[in-house]
Amino acid sequence: MATPHPRILVVDDLQPARRLLVEAIQAVLEKQGKDGRNLVETSSFTETAVLFGQKFDFAFIDLHLPDGRGWDIIRNLKKDPDILVAAVTVMDDRASVEATLAAGADGYLIKDAEPELLHFRIERLMAGEPSLSPAIARMMLAHFRPALDPEEDPLTAREREVLSLVGRGLRAREVADHLQISAHTVRDHLKSIYRKLDVSSRAEVAIEAQRRNLT
Repeated sequence: MATPHPRILVVDDLQPARRLLVEAIQAVLEKQGKDGRNLVETSSFTETAVLFGQKFDFAFIDLHLPDGRGWDIIRNLKKDPDILVAAVTVMDDRASVEATLAAGADGYLIKDAEPELLHFRIERLMAGEPSLSPAIARMMLAHFRPALDPEEDPLTAREREVLSLVGRGLRAREVADHLQISAHTVRDHLKSIYRKLDVSSRAEVAIEAQRRNLT
């Protein structure tokens, strides 16, 4: 996989999201002195299925496609033992994570992570290292551990309230109205939650809320 022109497959039905991912991959390749001339983009399961059997070095697959599930693509691609495949998605429920990893994914990345963090995880995957966002890794570890003891939770009671509401999809202003505090205070709580839980996106915050049974 040290080729200067790696073959890369990117599957996402949403063109803006696909473009952001392609740009992130190209930035990593440029940093490594490589190029993306062999990068292939598709937008559906059907369009991707005709490529099964072709040789790719890396693949980045959206899970929610209009005509199928990304983990079925991953399962087919992983028939080649040399390919490294990551799901890049906003689908973060436990069933999706388990189905994706069971299909053989080497990484599970959250789309709305900070760009620098997404670049870092793409780079790690291309280096052959499994790449899971911290919240996804904790979700899987929690599957084999007892429930979190509230006394061991690093969050304050107010931070848990904020986490619960954000985990249900509320925005900062809506959380502020619900708790009758300022939006500035909500943002301060969110910064503390992100730091304490080592998360970098709202999707990962939602996972942590789910893990704590706060949603």
